[in-house]
Amino acid sequence: MNWNQMKLRLKLGKALPKTEGNFSVGIVCGLVISTMLWISIIGWIMLIFN
Repeated sequence: MNWNQMKLRLKLGKALPKTEGNFSVGIVCGLVISTMLWISIIGWIMLIFN
């Protein structure tokens, strides 16, 4: 997670109502990061085994 994503997340959290805003943004960020990690891991495995 880099600095720009953190700043964006904080901005979104402040723009939305406090509790639910931070919660939903956190879930979305977590999902996006995990899917990106999975895609990169699968890509590396496919590259190694080809």
